[in-house]
Amino acid sequence: MRVNPAQLIISLLLLSCIAIPSSASIDHPVILELLPNPATPGDRGEYLVISNPTNQRMNISGFVITDLEGRITVPPCTYLPLGSSYRIDLPSCGVALKNSGDEVLLLDRNGKILDCVIYGDSDYEGEGWSGGGLGKARENRIFRRFYLNEDTDTAYEWLPLREYYLGQSNFMPPVRSASCNITAFVSPDSSLEVLTGEIMNASIIRASVYTFESYEIERALIDTLDRGGTVYLLLEQDPVGGVSELELDLIREIAAHGGHVRFADTTLYSLHHAKYALIDDDTVIISSENWNDGGFPPQGFAGNRGWGAVIRSEEIFSDLLSVFEYDWGHGIDLKVEELPEGVVKRDKKIFSRHRRGFDPIDINGSFRMELIIAPDNSLNYDTIIRMIESANETLYIEQAYIRRRWEECENPYLEAAIDAARRGVEVKILVDSMWYHLDGRDDNDELCRYVNGIARREGLNLEAKLAVLDGIRKIHNKGVIVDGKKVLISSINWNRHSPTYNREIGIIIENPDLGKYYSDVFLDDWNRGRISLKMVIILIIMIFLLLSSIYLLRRWMSAP
Repeated sequence: MRVNPAQLIISLLLLSCIAIPSSASIDHPVILELLPNPATPGDRGEYLVISNPTNQRMNISGFVITDLEGRITVPPCTYLPLGSSYRIDLPSCGVALKNSGDEVLLLDRNGKILDCVIYGDSDYEGEGWSGGGLGKARENRIFRRFYLNEDTDTAYEWLPLREYYLGQSNFMPPVRSASCNITAFVSPDSSLEVLTGEIMNASIIRASVYTFESYEIERALIDTLDRGGTVYLLLEQDPVGGVSELELDLIREIAAHGGHVRFADTTLYSLHHAKYALIDDDTVIISSENWNDGGFPPQGFAGNRGWGAVIRSEEIFSDLLSVFEYDWGHGIDLKVEELPEGVVKRDKKIFSRHRRGFDPIDINGSFRMELIIAPDNSLNYDTIIRMIESANETLYIEQAYIRRRWEECENPYLEAAIDAARRGVEVKILVDSMWYHLDGRDDNDELCRYVNGIARREGLNLEAKLAVLDGIRKIHNKGVIVDGKKVLISSINWNRHSPTYNREIGIIIENPDLGKYYSDVFLDDWNRGRISLKMVIILIIMIFLLLSSIYLLRRWMSAP
């Protein structure tokens, strides 16, 4: 069911002044996209595109494009078949899109406004547009209409939260319904054994990860190569803190055994922050965790709390393979001989022990699955936001950190969660409590105060709290559970940067058995450090027995 445009614009973009008319079936051409600020001298390469979203051929001869300073008239005998587009290169006839902000209007032959779009600091308030514009025309940013079946004369159908840049992919994978096998696992309990088990049985491995600093995973990859297998490893070339000497050492070893290693192209995405692997031709592993000893610790040792899933589905594999091939094709070949040399002592790190609580589970059944690809569809109204809005009973959120504000607007994921509580949904939000998530002015402790303040004032079944890290090094998860049956497993942090500028990968899976597994893990984390009723009873019994023993001992000692 289509979400209400007014609710989304108001709640997500804080454009409370917008009055959005109901949309009707479009019977006219529309402005599809425009590039106002190309990264070239003199802004060479500006363009805009007109599209025909109707189901019939249209004659657009004599139609006019204007920025209210110049006018471009479409030449005679210009026809648009259904679903086709007409591109206009700029500047032309006095029409040149300003980097600071502008308006673009499409007029028919009689001068009637058919479509309008504004961006940047444009103060246009005339016919054809209502409310705020599409944001800043950052260098190489393309404004692209997403919904072609609606024309509300607002920012709604342009997905203003999504910033599309020249050269980026635009994957919109379909929702998949399939009967298949999924292995659910969590870190630190069982993540390493699951991942290395899949690698050790593989012939072809395509891995796309942010950082790679695990001896155990390296050994599994080298074993695959030594058996005649193939390994493709795509990495971020400039992670926070830089590429470590350990990672460089592991890369050299994998390349020496015939593995293919590339760095992701950082001109397309701010960070290559994905964490997934494709195994052979039918298996996908998606996780919230980096390939290091925090995300995939040796068995029995402490690590991060994270979620992961092994999905044996040819459809999901095919959808994600397209993403991998796109990113690999734009990657930078790694020349091992040019890597800086470093001395790495391969001594085993000593970590604290972790009591294993959750074994991986295999589920054979029916699943409804939707890939989340950032920035392609991560901010679409129909993916994560719709998942949160679909909650009727419970909404559990476990995140490394959550930022309340995203520059000029509120965090749309967080606000959707708070709105769910206002509908009567039980909402629990658990965030990490490491010092670096508490030492700023907009960190997890402030987030908890903000959320709990709303809950207290409005009487909502809503609570946010800092995690008790008992046997877990930190909360690194980026997960959501809706009604105990829909689960989001992803690499997407809840700040503006992650879903807007990074390459991230996640998946929404709907299945009650899967939902129960992750719900049990979440509630265990939520209740960590809390004394249960059973423990209270045991404690009372122990105190009673101790006092009874003391009483009897004194009676015995005082006896004549």
